[in-house]
Amino acid sequence: MLGESQVKQFRRDGFLNAGKVLDDDTVDLLRSELDRVMDERDREDVPQPVLLRNLNSRVPDRPVWQIINIWEASRAFRKLAENREIVRCVSQLTGASQLRVWHDQIQYKPAETGGVTMWHQDSPLWPILQPKTSQVTAWVALDDTDESNGCMSMVVGSHSWGDQIAHLRSLEGYDRMCAEDPSGNKVRVRLCPVEKGCVHYHHGLTWHGSGANTSGRPRRAIAIHYMTEQTVYDSTGNHAMEQFVEVGAGSRLEGEHFPVVWAKASGSVVP
Repeated sequence: MLGESQVKQFRRDGFLNAGKVLDDDTVDLLRSELDRVMDERDREDVPQPVLLRNLNSRVPDRPVWQIINIWEASRAFRKLAENREIVRCVSQLTGASQLRVWHDQIQYKPAETGGVTMWHQDSPLWPILQPKTSQVTAWVALDDTDESNGCMSMVVGSHSWGDQIAHLRSLEGYDRMCAEDPSGNKVRVRLCPVEKGCVHYHHGLTWHGSGANTSGRPRRAIAIHYMTEQTVYDSTGNHAMEQFVEVGAGSRLEGEHFPVVWAKASGSVVP
């Protein structure tokens, strides 16, 4: 569980490194499962993730491998999405009475060649979800991440500035961050190294991005995106996960592809 000061820090800054959640054996298992899923991506006889692609396809020699919903292809990653410590902490940060997995997302930057992930906000990239304030990500490092292999950077307090995705898309490069946002808020970029097996939480509206991997080490991490009971389906948007939506417009987003991982019921916590 998080302390009161940690919750306050998250609500002030929009992100928080909460420390170790996985032991080395679990990290090794997840790494091997990541390798297996990538190796078996063309097989029809094994469960597959929803999506596996190079996010940096316009610069194919600087790949950023993205896998959406690896939990559907791997029991070990499903167990991680249900990790008791992680979901309890997300419930503290959101004040939720129920949490579901929106989707998970591997971002793998190979050693020496891994590319840049440009500045963005998560929630505006999920146009089938409303409101944009009810999603939090648990980012779990499967390698030690630092500036040399492409750790994330966050903009302090930016989660309180609303939807600024159009502005972020106008930036000409990862290294060309503006001094102020369009409303005049001062932009303070903070480098966020995360050690292997540790979890870093960030709000769905927090500005973030990550540099290239110029090191001789891989940078493997999984972002598990959680949504609260307030999240509803917006049928005017589109997303890779929309094919699994089984509810009507304006209804709470739920279903087998969006499993409940935490619920408050009669004073108890499930699971």
